[in-house]
Amino acid sequence: MNTLTRVFNRLRRPLHIRLVGPAHQTAAALHGVAQMVDRRPDMNGRRIRIDLTIRETPLEEWR
Repeated sequence: MNTLTRVFNRLRRPLHIRLVGPAHQTAAALHGVAQMVDRRPDMNGRRIRIDLTIRETPLEEWR
């Protein structure tokens, strides 16, 4: 990665990810996100914002 790419990635808006669900599903989804980021060279140096909400009982809107 060159210096211009690093500067460009810092200026970009952060990637927003919102995970909501039971603990085991949220942990599995977070693991999948980590693997995706690790495999993509364009994600190197990119800011990521992850919002986690653990809910053991499903909401009405999920049904």
